[in-house]
Amino acid sequence: MKSRAISATSKLIDKKEVWEMITDIDHWSEWDFNIEHSECIESKAGQVGLFKVKHRSFFITAKGIVEEFRPYERFTFRIRLAGARLYRKYVMEDTKEGLKVTIITSVSGFLGWLWNVLVVKRIVSDTPEDLTIIIEQIKKQI
Repeated sequence: MKSRAISATSKLIDKKEVWEMITDIDHWSEWDFNIEHSECIESKAGQVGLFKVKHRSFFITAKGIVEEFRPYERFTFRIRLAGARLYRKYVMEDTKEGLKVTIITSVSGFLGWLWNVLVVKRIVSDTPEDLTIIIEQIKKQI
């Protein structure tokens, strides 16, 4: 499984604000250019369980499941693709330079190489801009 990690650090945001934004699945399209529409299907005990997401450029609609939900620390989900699984992990940690947000994207499965070429490369190339938008939107709220 090939993973790619991209990070941004800022003193202008805090974990609570970032957490609220990244776990609000119904509004992912407001800061992630690759998502046309996303919708939480099922929540359990205050956390997201199942969701569906539609990719903007490739017109793919897929179902996903949240695998890890550690409030204000990490949020990991898996999306089923034909012959592969896409994983996206958001990790938050406090540093001397401010809050560091890392987004790790990976794909696995026998058709993982194909999904890597078709979708993952684009998602990863847009991730720095997604992080910038998250920071900018939170700064506007303050």
